[in-house]
Amino acid sequence: MKKFWIILPALMLAGCVFGPAPAPTPDMGALATQMWVEMSVQQTLIALQATPTPEPTPTLEPTPTSMWISTPLPAPADPANYAPVFNPVSGMEVVYVPAGNFLMGSADTDSNRDIYSEIPQHQVYLDAFWISKTQVTNGMFNACVNAGACKYSVGRTTNPNFLDPLFTTHPVVYISWDMAQTYCAWTGGRLPTEAEWEKAARGPDGQRYPWGSENARLKFANANNEIGNTTPVGSFPYGISYYGALDMGGNVREWVSDWYDPEYFKRSPEANPLGPETGEAKVLKGASFKDPWRYSRAANRLSHEPQSPGNVRGFRCAYP
Repeated sequence: MKKFWIILPALMLAGCVFGPAPAPTPDMGALATQMWVEMSVQQTLIALQATPTPEPTPTLEPTPTSMWISTPLPAPADPANYAPVFNPVSGMEVVYVPAGNFLMGSADTDSNRDIYSEIPQHQVYLDAFWISKTQVTNGMFNACVNAGACKYSVGRTTNPNFLDPLFTTHPVVYISWDMAQTYCAWTGGRLPTEAEWEKAARGPDGQRYPWGSENARLKFANANNEIGNTTPVGSFPYGISYYGALDMGGNVREWVSDWYDPEYFKRSPEANPLGPETGEAKVLKGASFKDPWRYSRAANRLSHEPQSPGNVRGFRCAYP
């Protein structure tokens, strides 16, 4: 053992200069093994101190004039399997919805349908587009505020969660329709049309919920006041939509671009409908955390005066 204590400092010095010291052998005993471990830790610390600090990766600083898409994003080579695409202004992932027909509105067999505004169910053709994978978060919207392009609708007394670090990844609420549209334009996009939102949620075949036909419950979405507040976006992966979007059945209601008319489906065009030319209220899609489960249906339609923000109203963006 005395020989080991004499040799150990030399091994440590040699390890620092020439490389790692040899591992202990079985006959060296527990004390020798412990000393070897301590020596290895010391060598690691020395190596870390000698490693140069890497240059930080440049990040995109948003500006009031930041625009992402001046021309439409190209369609992915394989629409069913493509690498994630992110908006570099907001950091939001976007999902692709290919061109084609889909079933819009509620079927006659849906007992929860609104017989005044969700009928008739009808075929609609849409050009291809991209849409935000989740709802816009407090952190994302605050970046637009800091860039001078957006203004937040209420103060901290009304919504202390907006600047609370614990709520950075929760959907932003208390947003008016105009400010939602302003944010989307800042990122190079726009609010989706009602038809685009509904297709992104339910796919081409008119499935009842974003996740399919299984009845709504907490496994799929934050609704029915089960939690009593918003949750971080993307917290319900089982609720993923046909094209890969999340939170389309709960968390917050979402502004879309269309004016609201309960009878619009009776006369809407078959291709790329934009909604009525005028109106008093804008359409909201999806359910909020407070809303009953029937609001989680993809065809559900709500409306509100566009200048009225609220604690259950948020949004996502579409591109181009």
